[in-house]
Amino acid sequence: MLNKIRYKYSHFKVNHVNIYGISQKYHLNKATHQYCIEQMPNEALDANHIVLYSWNIYKQKLENSIPELSYMLGKADIVLLQEARESETLMSMITSNEFKAIHVVAFKDGYYANGVMTISKIPPVSYTAQKYSEPWIRFPKSGLISTYPLSNGQQLMVANFHAVNFSLGLKDFIRQLRTIFDILQKHSGPIVLGGDFNTWRKSRYLYIKRMIRELNLKEIDYPIDQRTKVMGKILDHIFIRGLQIKEAKTYDISASDHNPIRLKLAYEPQILTDRAY
Repeated sequence: MLNKIRYKYSHFKVNHVNIYGISQKYHLNKATHQYCIEQMPNEALDANHIVLYSWNIYKQKLENSIPELSYMLGKADIVLLQEARESETLMSMITSNEFKAIHVVAFKDGYYANGVMTISKIPPVSYTAQKYSEPWIRFPKSGLISTYPLSNGQQLMVANFHAVNFSLGLKDFIRQLRTIFDILQKHSGPIVLGGDFNTWRKSRYLYIKRMIRELNLKEIDYPIDQRTKVMGKILDHIFIRGLQIKEAKTYDISASDHNPIRLKLAYEPQILTDRAY
């Protein structure tokens, strides 16, 4: 039987999240608007070696999506999925690998829930979820911010983001981003912000560049950049703070309409002393 616990709450208009592989309960901290774990776990991620993937998995519609994800899970500490479809195959694979997962239910496609999902080796000590409806088609996009303990006593905040796609101007895009950035801005430790930003317009990308400067986040350069493009613009990004890049790779695969990103990271404390705000 899948170790599945469901919680319902209304913060940021989220109907509910589905939680897999985590036995501890989370309770809302009204001061921070985050859901915090009752008992701090004994486990922590290795601050000197963090492997992270980010991938829009296209609801697992294409052949080899599950084998590709299985490969990632065998290597990763954290996997950020966008457009994850909560099928029995996907969830069985997560639990059989003894991973932990939080899935923000943006909408249901018949029986199955869809939305961003963050999979990790250890449970997050806190999380906050977000849902924002597409202004035209009304299908919501979702976001998830999770915080993980590191072996050096620091806490790593990881934001998994899927931006609204079909909107006139930047108003909805900015509002959705702000709900994520307002939480990240309160965190003093290392940060990863990744996902499908739908930056198919230059104005979207330029606004993100402006916002990441507020948080002293930096963009990653890839020796071979195979990230997915629409109209010549890259859609998927990862931004970091307080972390050293040991390796940054992208993969050209046919298992989704997006190509995945893989990072190997290590804690880098000197970056945190130079705050931009």
